[in-house]
Amino acid sequence: MLSAAEYCAEIARAADRLQALTGRAPLPLFRAPGGKTSPRLLASARACGYTHVGWSPTGFLGDELASEQVSNAALLRRALQSVRSGDILLAHLGIWSRKDPWAPAVLEPLIVGLKQRGFCFRTLREHPDYAALAAPAVR
Repeated sequence: MLSAAEYCAEIARAADRLQALTGRAPLPLFRAPGGKTSPRLLASARACGYTHVGWSPTGFLGDELASEQVSNAALLRRALQSVRSGDILLAHLGIWSRKDPWAPAVLEPLIVGLKQRGFCFRTLREHPDYAALAAPAVR
């Protein structure tokens, strides 16, 4: 079990790597691996200035599920039927368990289909729940 300081160090290590890759400090946000959190993790993260951002239940796009169990067409249909305004979507651009790659087959048709339903897309910097955190952070 990690201590509060170790939780913060792990989150900060990822933030430092993002800054090194992009040249910009990331927002003080994180997503726990697999979305698995605990009250202790969330409290530790808050204490070191980070807010957890999960995804909406319908925003789980299923791209890490095995292709043999769930086809890309089924994932696309499910997403187009279930995504709602304000949902935070989660997608991996490549995942080892899919024999039929998800992103090339689903990402563009999903965006096009949601736009046809009147959706527009925003980043977390623009999301009403997280926009206040977009102000430049001093670390």
